[in-house]
Amino acid sequence: MPELPEVDTVKETLKKFIIGKKITDVLVCFDKIIRYPNVEDFKKEIINQTFTDIRRYGKYLLFDLNQSTLVSHLRMEGKYYLRKNLDERTKHEHIMFALDSGEYLSYHDVRKFGTMELVGHQQENKLNSIKSLGREINSPNLDVSYLYPSIKKSNRPIKSILLDQHVVTGLGNIYVDETLFLAKINPKTLGKKLSYYQIEKIVTSAKATISKAIALGGTTIRTYQSTLGVDGRFQNELNVHTLVGKLCKRCGDTIVKTKVGGRGTYLCPTCQKENSPLIIGLTGGIASGKSVVSNWFKEKKVKVLDADKIYKKLLKNNKIMYNEIVTEFGLEIEKNNEIDRVLLGNIIFKDSFKRQRLNEIAHPFVMQEMEKQINSYKANHEVIVLDIPLLFEAKLDYMVNIILLVYVDFDTQLQRLMERDQISKEYAMTKIESQMSLDFKKSNSDVIIDNSEDLLKTKEQFLVIYNKLRSDGYVI
Repeated sequence: MPELPEVDTVKETLKKFIIGKKITDVLVCFDKIIRYPNVEDFKKEIINQTFTDIRRYGKYLLFDLNQSTLVSHLRMEGKYYLRKNLDERTKHEHIMFALDSGEYLSYHDVRKFGTMELVGHQQENKLNSIKSLGREINSPNLDVSYLYPSIKKSNRPIKSILLDQHVVTGLGNIYVDETLFLAKINPKTLGKKLSYYQIEKIVTSAKATISKAIALGGTTIRTYQSTLGVDGRFQNELNVHTLVGKLCKRCGDTIVKTKVGGRGTYLCPTCQKENSPLIIGLTGGIASGKSVVSNWFKEKKVKVLDADKIYKKLLKNNKIMYNEIVTEFGLEIEKNNEIDRVLLGNIIFKDSFKRQRLNEIAHPFVMQEMEKQINSYKANHEVIVLDIPLLFEAKLDYMVNIILLVYVDFDTQLQRLMERDQISKEYAMTKIESQMSLDFKKSNSDVIIDNSEDLLKTKEQFLVIYNKLRSDGYVI
C-alpha cells in the first residue's frame, strides 16, 4: 500500500502536470469508486472545474478545484497516470478525467479499493473518514504531549497503536517498522508499558523517518510505484523492513520477521528486545559530572551497572582480557602482576590508534559481563541504568533504550578537569579530545542533563527525569 511519503510524491508529481488544467469530461467505468455524491451528480459538478492545487492529509489526496475538492484515497494499489488519449487506457483504469489540454488524468486500481468523494472547496474535514483521523505524524502540532495519553492508556502492542490512523495518521507498515527500530522498541511492547521518554523517542524517530522518506520520494517495493514513472529511493535506506536474514546495521544481529496484529513485522532481536526492563544508558565526558548523577540514581535505589567498575574487576579476574592487553601494550604497563591503569592511560590518551585497540580488546568483555548482569537483574528491576562513559565510542548504544547524557560546555569541562586532576591545560585538553565531543553526544542523545551551572540546578533536572519514570508506573 502506498504510505504517506508515496502519496506525497504522487501529489508533488501530479502538480507539475495538471495544475491550471480544466476537466472537460469524466469517464467512469467502475461506479463504486465514487463514494459521494452519486456518479451523475459527481460528473455534473466536476466538469468545467479547473485544478488549482493538490494537497494531502495522511494518505488522502486532496485535489482543489474552483468550487470543489476531490478527496481521493489510493487504498492498496491505486495510481494516477497521465494519458495522451483513450487508446492508452488499460483494463484497470476505472476513472478518466478528460482535460482541456487533450490529455486524460487516469485512475488505475487493480483491486478497485480506492475511493473518491467530491465536497465543497476545502471542506474535506466534514467527511467522517477524515474528521476521525489523528494528527499527521509530520505535523508540527504532533508531539509527545499529544501522543503520550493515547499510547499510555492502551493495552495494545505499540505497532498496532501506531498503525491506527485514528491515533496518528500517516504511518503505515513500512514506516512503523523503521520508526520502532530507530526508537529501539519491540513492536509487541504494550503501549501502557512504555515510558514518557520512549514515547518521545517514537515521535522523533517517526518524524525523522517520514521526513527522510518524503525527501527520497517514498519506498518502491512490491507492487507500488509512483505515478508517471517517479519511483521512491527510501528502500535503499531501510534498516529492518523486508530485510529478514540480513545483519542489523547497528549491532550485527540477524533481522527477523514476525507478526504483530496480523501484520508482517521486521525487527532486530538485540536492538529491540522483548520483555526487557527499561535500560537507561548514562554517559557523559570526562569531568562532566556523570558520576554525580550515577550516585543520585543509586541513592534512589535504582540498579546501576558501572562499566568502569566492571572493567577494573575484569582486569583482575579475567586472565584472557588481561593477557591480551599486556600483549598489545607491552610488559612495561605491569606492576606487581597488575596492570598500572595510570601508565596505560598515559599511553592511550596520546595515541588514538592505541586507544581504539584497548577499546576493541576490553569492550566485548565488559559488554558480555553487563549483559549477564542485566539478565540476572531484569526479573526484579523495571529500570536499570548502565553507567558507560564511552557509550558512543564503544558503540554500545544499541544496548540501551534511552541515552541520558550529562552535558557541560567545553570551557567549564576544561576548567573542572584541570582543577580536579591538578593538571595543565594542555594535558587536560588531550584527555578531553581523546573522547568524542560532548556536543556530538548531545545531538545523538535522548535526554540531556546540563551540568554547566551549579549542582542544585543539575539535581532539579535529575529529579524531573526520576519523577517522570515514577509517574510512568515504574517501580523504583
